[in-house]
Amino acid sequence: MKPFLAYPEALFTKPLLYGLEGSDSPFESVVDIPARIALQMSKPEKGKRIQPEEAGCAFLSPVDFARYGAEYCVVPNVGVSSFLPTDTVQLYVKSDIRNIKTMAVDIRVTSEIILAKIILMEKYPNEESEQDNVQIIPMLPDVNAMLAKADSALVVNLSPGSVPVSDAFKLDLVEEWEDLTDLPYVHGFWVGRENLTLAEDVQRLMRAKTEGTALVESIAEQSAAQFGVTALQAKDYIGSFVYDFGEQQSDSLKEFMSYAYYFGILPDIPEVNFFDIEDTPKPNRN
Repeated sequence: MKPFLAYPEALFTKPLLYGLEGSDSPFESVVDIPARIALQMSKPEKGKRIQPEEAGCAFLSPVDFARYGAEYCVVPNVGVSSFLPTDTVQLYVKSDIRNIKTMAVDIRVTSEIILAKIILMEKYPNEESEQDNVQIIPMLPDVNAMLAKADSALVVNLSPGSVPVSDAFKLDLVEEWEDLTDLPYVHGFWVGRENLTLAEDVQRLMRAKTEGTALVESIAEQSAAQFGVTALQAKDYIGSFVYDFGEQQSDSLKEFMSYAYYFGILPDIPEVNFFDIEDTPKPNRN
């Protein structure tokens, strides 16, 4: 049985998936919204052992990793992050609002909600301290409908222009995070369970990234129609992300988890452990 590979249907993941999609893939693809992908990697029922056929890797956001971080290892040097505005994480605010009391959020995402809270509390706190806890209203990503229900609207574009624009005041939260921390915002990265993930699976993910990032133009051309954009739009969009997971990305992940812990969102701050290829279990799948 093939190990699963869980990831969102987002254009920015395509360079990481080179050669890993389709019927001849060494993985069984599980494509879902980011908010549900963590379920593929979540704890088994109490008293139930994880079976070999449940082995696999998932593309997790920072907060989904943090919730179960002690159980996961991160695939080295592979991830998606951005230093500059990419129009991926946007917070729209009504022009007449000075203190944000309600925020409609895109139901597909998780970490971006925490990111919005961090930015609002650190950089744009309400003048009335008792109103610092913004009420969250989960909704589908329709900016105008969201702003009809709330003071602000958090939307995530998983491809260029996938959410209609609005004339409301807009904050690019990637830019705001970089301004706050001098670090890139980490959108996600591959994780697996150390005792179930094989060396060959980790190496495949690392190799896919190396090959995919060298073929951005070709990948953009192949992906454009799927996401309803031109090849040039797809190329520019993919090119605005960084696909390494190095020291800056690791520092950013730790900073994000520290903020989430400080504001009471996380109960603790897990260590970030990377796969050691030499110590990864040897192949033994049927």
